[in-house]
Parts: sequence; structure tokens; C-alpha cells
Amino acid sequence: MSIVHYLPPSRRSPATPELVLALHCSGSSGRQWDAYAKLLPRGMHLVAPELMGYERGESWPPGTPVSIEAEARRLGPLLFSAAGPVHLVGHSYGGAVALQMALRWPGRIRTLTLYEPVRFALLLAEPGLEAVGEAIVEVGRRICRHAACGRLDEAAALFVDYWSGAGAWKALSMTRQRGIAERMHKVRAEFEALFADPMPAWSYGALEMPMRLISGSRSPQPARAVVELLARRCPQAEVVRMDGVGHMGPISHAGAVASHLAFHPRDEQVVLAA
Repeated sequence: MSIVHYLPPSRRSPATPELVLALHCSGSSGRQWDAYAKLLPRGMHLVAPELMGYERGESWPPGTPVSIEAEARRLGPLLFSAAGPVHLVGHSYGGAVALQMALRWPGRIRTLTLYEPVRFALLLAEPGLEAVGEAIVEVGRRICRHAACGRLDEAAALFVDYWSGAGAWKALSMTRQRGIAERMHKVRAEFEALFADPMPAWSYGALEMPMRLISGSRSPQPARAVVELLARRCPQAEVVRMDGVGHMGPISHAGAVASHLAFHPRDEQVVLAA
């Protein structure tokens, strides 16, 4: 497992640093958290691991399944690598994995920050949200069909435009397009894992650590609906709604998102320049 560590010399503290473990979204990598190295408070150490299938040079075998539980277990040792509990951050699919880690090892989580964790199966089982759940299932199935047939560029274009808006795929460089397309077999496995997620909604009520749920006003409805559902199940959760920001907010608005991470008290937050 390759892990991206950040602890700029100018920001090191004589005391043992607090670990911030940040999990990336589908189709991305741990490098999406690069900007946060300079945005964290002094004395915090950022670790941004790659999820399964995202190691440099790694190619996910077509048709190979994955589970959220397997992703969580693979990263579990990182929770025990620090002297004390860690600040866990997750974006989208990384947020779904972060939730699984929090459920399995709650005593190792100091704070939990989730930017639109895509536990879509919750929508399918929630009265009144079934149609929203079916909508994302249809999008996911279309992406999966393209990937299964080897039409990786088509799968990637649909994936990127769904999450970032129409035309986002064409705006990417050819190098970036190629990199995302090469990851679509893993993205397909991730969608299948999310749709097959067996975790019932009531289980999230057991989480007691300080939690912040962040959502963008321009994000697709299914992602926003998951945040709203989790907020109802987790009474201690604080919800941050970011106007004018979409699902890719942790990348497009890094400064603003960093200011809302759960280890910042709400009354001390300062929105930084993105």
C-alpha cells in the first residue's frame, strides 16, 4: 500500500502530531488531498492512502468484485499507526469507506468528516427516497454496462459529467481522460459494492464521535439525500451546506472544505481561499 504523507518541516510540532487520514473519491487518488497539507492546523499530519486498485501501475481486473468492508479492513492498520485516535476524512466513495471504518473501529476515530459519502443503498430502503435511489442506480448501471463491454471512454465520460456537470469530460486533458478511463473497471466494482451494501440505516445511530457532514448545493440529488438521511440518523452530526459547490468540492474548493473539517469548532471556522 502506497501512502502519501505530508508534514511540512515549517509546520512540525515538538509534540506528537495528530493524524488526519483522508480517503479519496472514485476515479481519483490520494493526490487529491495535496492542497490540504498547507491548510491543516499546526501539529497535524496528513496521510492520504490509495484505495484498492489505485496504486501506481495497478490495474483492476475486469469483473473483479470489491466490498466496502474489504476496503475498510485494508486501511484499518492506519487507524492504529498513531498514538491516539485519528481524524478521519472521506469524500464520496472514500466517505463510504470512512463510514465503514468508523462503524468497525469507533474508538480509533477522534472526529469524522464526510463530504457526500455515497452509501446509496440507504436510499433504496428509505421510504420516500426510493425514486432518488433508483435514479442513481440507473446512472451507475449505465456506467457499469459501458465498462463491462470495454467502452471505457464512454463509461468515464458519463461518470465525470454526472458528478462534475455536462462538458466536464471534454474539458479534461487527454492525459487526465486516459487516467480516469483506465480506472473504470474499479469504478464499476465500486458502484456494485455500493448498491449491494447491506448496512441498515439504524446502524449509523451507534456512531458517537464528533461528526461533520458536508454537502454542496450543486451536487446531484442522490448524494445530497444521503447526507440528509445520515444527519437524521446521527443526532450529533453537524451539517454544512456549501452554496455554489458541487460534488467535487474537496478538490475544486479545497480551502473552503478544509475550514469545515470536524476538528475545527463551528464558532472558530474561517473560510479560506480555495
